[in-house]
Amino acid sequence: MLSLLMKFAQSRWYWGIVVCAGLALEGVALFYQYILGEPPCVLCIQARFWTLTGLLFGLLGLWTERPLARGIAHVGLVSALVLLINRSRISVLVERGEYEGQCGMDAGFPSWFALDDWLPQIFEVQTMCGYTPNFILGLTMGEGLFYGATLLLLIAVCALLLTFASGLLRVR
Repeated sequence: MLSLLMKFAQSRWYWGIVVCAGLALEGVALFYQYILGEPPCVLCIQARFWTLTGLLFGLLGLWTERPLARGIAHVGLVSALVLLINRSRISVLVERGEYEGQCGMDAGFPSWFALDDWLPQIFEVQTMCGYTPNFILGLTMGEGLFYGATLLLLIAVCALLLTFASGLLRVR
């Protein structure tokens, strides 16, 4: 069973699922913005960025079969998910009134990487932080993203460890 999981963690199927999950998360965000009329705050935009980053690492893992590149894709995916969890956690704290920081209207992208100027339809901050809309199962969107990203992180860390263990077993 362990060898089957190791193979899956290195397969194109795994990376295809990562890409599909990233597209689904971005799609849900855009559905809420454009269909349900929920404007994104700075935390939403930053969550979109980290989701896109994870999606790009997923595409790298899907595109290549080189072990080093897939290792980079695994580490990049795990890092993007950690940062996505951070943004969603702060979002939950803001909506509960437990966050001491400020949420402004600046997306925080550097001038040399101004996604909010280049793709305002996706990355422009349109409202102040305060609440996230209702999502599913009685959760807000912030809570759903936090729990979902945590589950994805658990899976990605397991896949990374399985890939690392697989490489160690091959060396022996």
